Amino acid sequence: MPSLPSALRRPLLCAAVLASPLPVLAADGDAAARPGLQLGLSAGTTSGAYAHYDDKLLVVPAVSYEGKRFFASPGSLGMYLYQGNGLRLSAALTPYTLRFKTDDVNDPQLRRLHSRQLSGMAGLKASYQADWGIVEAGVQREVTGHGGGTESSLSYSYPIQAGRFTWMPRIGVVHSSARLLDYYYGISSEEALRSGLPQYSPGSTTSPSLQIVVSTPLGTRWRATGVVANQWFGDAVKDSPMSRGGSQTSAFVSLVRAF
Repeated sequence: MPSLPSALRRPLLCAAVLASPLPVLAADGDAAARPGLQLGLSAGTTSGAYAHYDDKLLVVPAVSYEGKRFFASPGSLGMYLYQGNGLRLSAALTPYTLRFKTDDVNDPQLRRLHSRQLSGMAGLKASYQADWGIVEAGVQREVTGHGGGTESSLSYSYPIQAGRFTWMPRIGVVHSSARLLDYYYGISSEEALRSGLPQYSPGSTTSPSLQIVVSTPLGTRWRATGVVANQWFGDAVKDSPMSRGGSQTSAFVSLVRAF
């Protein structure tokens, strides 16, 4: 299988982006990442997660490392627990890259809510690579004190070589628990009283996603990668007064050099 950086999973206004939901530049155990250190820049934007939100272009450094036992990518750090016969099992700390800043909201009611900060997730991930594609599954728990909660994911991708370009279409589903979503999309009674918005407590939900990654080498050490992704929210997110609508779209490009 051709080597390809993993895709952005959750890419939203965060220096750790580039994953995740919608993936990043190599080194998280996906699809035979190139060993060693890679440095570069990534730029992109995400729209649709929150209503009346001022979406901004994000430019961040892209630093990743792939070793025999340990790996790192922007904002994440992990280790391989098992590798062999196409199977990889890893444990990692990763960012949950959703963020809500009241200063970036253009609605007077939403501006009276509390900001939602970035969260850290700890969990396990398994990937299996064969001639017919790559299957990945993972489960993570929020560990930074933002209400807890879990997220599990399942995806399938298949690399397609076309000349110097490698295309990686990817389909997947993410199941988010009620506790995790309550921090990012729930409205407490105190917030409802202050803002005039209805109180809201989401349940758990499952959200499908589609992602396309294209990558090409530029010489022997440079590589350019582009990512376009869309996630369709479940009812627990769509029904929140904080939500913009039924989906979130992201687009990112990166340029990295291997050392």
